[in-house]
Amino acid sequence: KQWYQRRVVITAGGFLTINSLRIKVTMDVVLDKSQLLVQSTIKFLGEQKYVLLGFAAGAVIASKSMQDYIPSQNTVPGLGRGMKGSKFASDPIKEYCYSHTNIKESDALSKLRKVTAKHPKGEMESTQDIGQLLVFLMRTIKAKNVIEVGSFTGVALLKMAEELPDDGKIFALDINNEFTGIGEAFIKEAGVRSKVEYRIAPATESLLALKNEGYNSKIDLCFIDADKGNYPNYYRLCMDLLKPGGIIVFDNSLMKGGVVALPNKEPFCRIHECNEKAVADSRVTSLLLNIGDGALILRKNDDESEKSNESQV
Repeated sequence: KQWYQRRVVITAGGFLTINSLRIKVTMDVVLDKSQLLVQSTIKFLGEQKYVLLGFAAGAVIASKSMQDYIPSQNTVPGLGRGMKGSKFASDPIKEYCYSHTNIKESDALSKLRKVTAKHPKGEMESTQDIGQLLVFLMRTIKAKNVIEVGSFTGVALLKMAEELPDDGKIFALDINNEFTGIGEAFIKEAGVRSKVEYRIAPATESLLALKNEGYNSKIDLCFIDADKGNYPNYYRLCMDLLKPGGIIVFDNSLMKGGVVALPNKEPFCRIHECNEKAVADSRVTSLLLNIGDGALILRKNDDESEKSNESQV
């Protein structure tokens, strides 16, 4: 009977821990408040050491059950969500999709991906399925002029540069030449350095500069994977640069579930704003995919006379 009572207490402690963590994620409650909730339960139920055991067990279970919403520092860069070695590897559907996608990488790209994985900020790199999506789209529209907003070490940059024709060009926009410098040697090794033009400055300034240089309606594809707070601005500026039939891809458009759990909090609200804008914008055909950390794809409609009311989008 005593052991049965203790098991009930352990279960109660774990249950409350899971639910208090769930409150933390969905309502942005500070973890300290969750701990206070459990501590007050200890006084009510007694058997303090067993409730604490339940708290510990519940925390482990909660951390796994809520991993779609809690950002992880241990995600393997380049493998991504729903892939082996990743925090979503337990999702059999995503695992199946990834294992049935014929991703191929050059030696230079594989080396750069491994170097990036060891970087302190390596989790910023795009996942392999996003890279495959970019290749698919570039081949479909025969892309020649490309913009990448947010290059980091250049894994996605190298992937796209290898897909360009000999006379193609990709503008790599970033604010940190230390990051871009990591990948430049591998881009040279791949023999595509002549296709890459780095622009080291705030991306909004670089996009405006490209407009002033006459690139309006001349870009085939834009890949946006930079600071999330500026996503609405990148949307506006890239739409001007994009030719009819051109494509914009936004990475991290689900932001580890934050657009659902915390749509009014920064930076999730900016991504949510961008996703909402795409739905209302009559200039584009949009598709939001649950691959990687979410990919919003926009195709600029061929009929340029089909304009949206900017006040509505």
